[in-house]
Amino acid sequence: MIVFFKNFYKNSSAKLLLSLFFFALALFIFAEITDEVLLEKEEKVDFLIFDLVRNHLINPGATGYMSAFTELSSVSLMKIAYPALIIIFILVKDYRRAFFSFVAGSGGLLIIYLMKMFFARPRPPYPLLNPEEGFSFPSGHATFSFIFYGILAYFVWLTDLPKIWKYVMMTFLVLLSLMIGFSRIYLGVHYPSDVLGGVCLGYSWLFLMIYTFRKWLPIY
Repeated sequence: MIVFFKNFYKNSSAKLLLSLFFFALALFIFAEITDEVLLEKEEKVDFLIFDLVRNHLINPGATGYMSAFTELSSVSLMKIAYPALIIIFILVKDYRRAFFSFVAGSGGLLIIYLMKMFFARPRPPYPLLNPEEGFSFPSGHATFSFIFYGILAYFVWLTDLPKIWKYVMMTFLVLLSLMIGFSRIYLGVHYPSDVLGGVCLGYSWLFLMIYTFRKWLPIY
């Protein structure tokens, strides 16, 4: 069985098929959320998760950590980190990585804005700390963290590092993105469906960008 999965993963067609499956799954989940939660107004699961978090997880120490996690995808940080990433690649004359980062990131930000304006979902009524402005769906933090840290993970994969270190670093970046998303639920500034929708949207957009660039403007 282990040998089968190793051979399956080494097959480029199998990798593409698996990637397309997760891409389709993310789009399906995103579509289901928009239908059930935003169009049908079914929010029972959202409030059930809120109740579980507030009754079993909230404490002063955890709140400090969650606030720190949420800052890792804040507007103030990304205003510095995202342009800095592009500028670094330009300075080292790696124009393809710079262009990829620009298109993936700026395109993602545009999609987040358009989605928020289209759905216009109000924020949850009782934030844990300070209320935030703007619409709720999809979570900008969850969406853009998957795009930004996903870009970093993709570039890690393209390096010559040993595979074990690639997996470690990429896993860390994915878990970081997930923790950022969870912090938005913990702090009560996004519904769980906002975060799940943002994760699916960010993953789908990044996958589309990687697939497009690998086909038309490959990065080495």
